[in-house]
Amino acid sequence: MPEFANPVDPPDIGLLPTFRRLLRLWWGERRLGFVGLAFALAYTLISTTIPLLMQQAIDHAIVRRSQALWPYLLLILALGSVRFLVNFLRRYATARIGIRIEARMREMLYSAYLRYPRAFYDRHATGQVLSRATNDLYPIRYFIGWGLVQGMQSVMMIVGASVVLVVVDARLALYTAIAMPPITVLALRFARRVSPISREVQERKGDVTEAADEAVVGIEMVQAFGREDDVRERFGGKATAVRDTVLRQAGVEARHLPGLYYLPALSIAAVVYFGGRQVIGGHLSIGQFVLFETLLLQLVWPLEALGWITNLAQRALASAGRSFAWLEGIEPLPEPAEPRHLPEGPLPVRYEAVRFAYGGEVDVLRDLDLAVDAGEIVAVCGPTGSGKTSLLDLLPRFYDPTGGRVLVGGVDTRDVRIQELRGAVALVTQRPVLFSALLRENLTAGREDADWDDVLAACEAAGVDAFVDELPNGYDTLIGERGINLSGGQRQRVALARALVTGARVVVLDDPLSSVDTLTERRLVRRLRPALAGRTVLVATQRLSTVEIADRAVVLVDGRVVESGRPADLLRAGGTFAALFGEEAAA
Repeated sequence: MPEFANPVDPPDIGLLPTFRRLLRLWWGERRLGFVGLAFALAYTLISTTIPLLMQQAIDHAIVRRSQALWPYLLLILALGSVRFLVNFLRRYATARIGIRIEARMREMLYSAYLRYPRAFYDRHATGQVLSRATNDLYPIRYFIGWGLVQGMQSVMMIVGASVVLVVVDARLALYTAIAMPPITVLALRFARRVSPISREVQERKGDVTEAADEAVVGIEMVQAFGREDDVRERFGGKATAVRDTVLRQAGVEARHLPGLYYLPALSIAAVVYFGGRQVIGGHLSIGQFVLFETLLLQLVWPLEALGWITNLAQRALASAGRSFAWLEGIEPLPEPAEPRHLPEGPLPVRYEAVRFAYGGEVDVLRDLDLAVDAGEIVAVCGPTGSGKTSLLDLLPRFYDPTGGRVLVGGVDTRDVRIQELRGAVALVTQRPVLFSALLRENLTAGREDADWDDVLAACEAAGVDAFVDELPNGYDTLIGERGINLSGGQRQRVALARALVTGARVVVLDDPLSSVDTLTERRLVRRLRPALAGRTVLVATQRLSTVEIADRAVVLVDGRVVESGRPADLLRAGGTFAALFGEEAAA
C-alpha cells in the first residue's frame, strides 16, 4: 500500500518553490500577462508625463500669464482619458488571468481528488478536502489577478517618478527618499510575521468547513439524538478558532500597515520644507515644486500598495503552498509500467496470502487465501471487524495489499490499468451514493450507452420497478443530493440495478440489502440469482436470507478464512457460521 509523504498532511513546499509554481501557471497565461504589463507600463508613462505637462503649463503659461495654457490643458485631459482606458484594460486583462488560474488550480485539484486512493480520504476530512478547492483559491486569484501586476506597476511608478525627480533636482530627490529605508524594513518585518498566521488562517477555515459538512451530512443523527447543542458547540469552537486567528492576523496588520501608509507622508513633508526653501531662494521654479509634490502624491498609493500587496502575497503563497503540497506530496495508486489486459469471458478471483493494514497499522487481513471460480457466487460472512469490507475493497483496487496478491482472471490487480480493472468490477456498498440527477441518469451512471431494455431488466431484478411508479415522474424523477428523497432500501435497490446495468464480470456486494425488510429481501434474492448468472460475485452480509443467493459461503475471523462450504452444510456443522446464523435459521 503506497504511503504518503505525511500520514496526516504533507508539509508545505516552501515560499520560494510555491512562488515559482505560481509563476509557471502565470506563464501559461503569458499573452494576457504581457498585455497587462504593457498597459501597466503605459499607465506609468502617462502618470509621469501629466505632472511634467503641469510643470510646463505653470512655468510657461500661468506664471508668465501666457495664452498658451489651453494646449496644455487639452493635452492633460486627453492623456487622463487615455490613462483611464489603459487602467481599465490592465485591470480587465489581469482579472482574467486570476480567474483562469483559479479555475485551472481547481481543475488540477479536482482531477487529483479523482486519482487519489481511498486511503487519502480515510486520512483527510471532507471539509479539509473541500477547503483546498474553495477557500484556498480565492487569495491566489486576487494576488495573481490583481496584486502581482499591481505590484509591478507600483515598482514601475516608483522607478519612473524617481528618475524624473532626479533629473529635475537630484538633491531634492534625495530628500524625498527619506522614507524608503523604514518602509523597506517595516515591509520585510510585516511579511515575516504575517506569513505563518496566513497559513494558520487557511487551516482553521478548513476546520470550519469540515465541521459544517459533518453537521449537514449527519443532520438526521444530530436531530434524532438531540445533539444540536453539541454540534453547535463544536462548530462554535472551530469558528472561534478562526476568529481568534484572524484577529491575530488583524493585529499584525494593524501594527504594520498604518506605518506603511504613513511613512510616504515624510517624503511629502521633506519636499514642502526643502523644496519650499529652494523656491523662496529662486533655485526651484513653482512648476518644478508642483511637479515634485504631484509625483510624490502619485507615489503615495504605490508605496502603500507595496505593503498591502505583501500581505496579499503572503496569504496567496500560504494557500498555494497547501494546495501544491497535496498536488505534489500525495501519490495516486501507481499504474503498471507494462500493463496486462484481463482475459475475455468470466473472471475468477483469487486471494493469495493476502495481508492488509490501514496506514501500516495492525493487519486487518492476515495471510488470507481464497479462490472464487468464474461465475461462482460466494458469500463472505463473519463477525464485525473480521475484515469483510477490507477483503472486498481490494478487488476494485481501492487499496493495494500490504502483502500477497489479488488476482482477477489470473492477473495481479496491480498489473492492470485501474480504469480497465474497475470497468470489470462493479461495486454496491451498504450506503450507496446516488447523484443529484434523474433516476435514469443514476441507473446508467456506470454505462451511459446502455440499452434501455437492459436497464429495465436490471430494475426488475433489483426491485426498482416495485417503487418507480410511486415517484412523481417515474424514471425522470430528480433524485436529491445523495439520494435523500429515497428511502435507504430504495437507494440500495437503485445501486444494485446500476451495478447490473454495467455488465461487469465481477460484482462486489457489501451488505447490499441491509436496509430492505426480510420479505422484500427474499423476493429480491430470487430475482437477483438469475440476473447474476455468469458473473463472479462476492457478497458480504450479516443476514442469512442474503446468504441464500450464494453457491458457497466463507467465514472470516480475525482476517483469516476459518470455514468454507455450502451454507446448509456449514449450518449443520455447528461451527462459526452456525453461531452467526443459527438463530435466524431456526426462526
